[in-house]
Amino acid sequence: MSATEINREPTPSQRRAEQIHRYWEGDMARKVYLLRRQRKAILENCRRVAIVGGSSDPNSASFIAMEKLLGLGLEVIPVVPDRESLLGLRCYSKLRDVPKRIDIVQVYPGEKLDLVELAREAVEKGAATFWIEQNAAASREVEEILVNGRVQLVEYENLETEYMKHIPFPGASRTPSRKDKKAAKVKDRMTKNPATVSPEDGLKDAIWKMEHGHFRHLPVVDEQGKLIGMLSDRDIRLIRPSLAFTNKEDAMVQVWSISVQQAAVFDPVTIKQETTLKEAAELMLRWHVGGLPVVDEGHKLVGMITYTDLLREFVGQEESQ
Repeated sequence: MSATEINREPTPSQRRAEQIHRYWEGDMARKVYLLRRQRKAILENCRRVAIVGGSSDPNSASFIAMEKLLGLGLEVIPVVPDRESLLGLRCYSKLRDVPKRIDIVQVYPGEKLDLVELAREAVEKGAATFWIEQNAAASREVEEILVNGRVQLVEYENLETEYMKHIPFPGASRTPSRKDKKAAKVKDRMTKNPATVSPEDGLKDAIWKMEHGHFRHLPVVDEQGKLIGMLSDRDIRLIRPSLAFTNKEDAMVQVWSISVQQAAVFDPVTIKQETTLKEAAELMLRWHVGGLPVVDEGHKLVGMITYTDLLREFVGQEESQ
């Protein structure tokens, strides 16, 4: 085997990603999982953002977005005709005038903005992603241009919010301070060896575990104990048949026929044992979740940390003072 062939061998993490990709490819839950992984990859590789349709009004959504993205350490390029600079940044009249490669074209649609022409410019520039803000959607023509040009389209999502979710701690690589080292860690408060379910388990079994265990979150693991999803009571409520449209007996029959993989969220937000409880709280607030699965370096589930655990810690600190 040549050195080139050895270098092409996939890493363990790549092999695992391929296995999960093949396993979950198919139904809606699996497509959502794949979309989320794709979104995460987009944001992790994002360095340069061109903002088109932005406003110089300090109270506008686009102006605030520029400030936030700059604060997150990204390179921001405003595309604003008839203006030389904005927030101390050089402005460009057209997207095609921006030098070098662009990772994301963030678009704020307006009456004067031609999305079709802008999509062509994004393809011409070799942009990786075309991100439309303000709950606006692309037309069929814009979609076709982007698909043919191999530019990823994102709609109905806010770039800054999604970036903060996927890249939650920009300063995580800094050297921990003495205070950080003494701070309570997730491993100090997490529930070890939590109850779990597999994707093939019935939803009725998951409900039974939640009710008898008096908890609201169930990690979904594969045969090796590696985390692949999360099931919460909220996910169950969303998929449970409404008694307003069916009787109780029929609703129970439908629940018995539903599997965990049809209700769970895949590729969930995770946390490590050495993370501080303060960071865990921030992550829960950003993702609007009440619990986080704790994994080791091999992505194997080792525990669960919930907002109740955090409350116990902070209440205990108050009482000891």
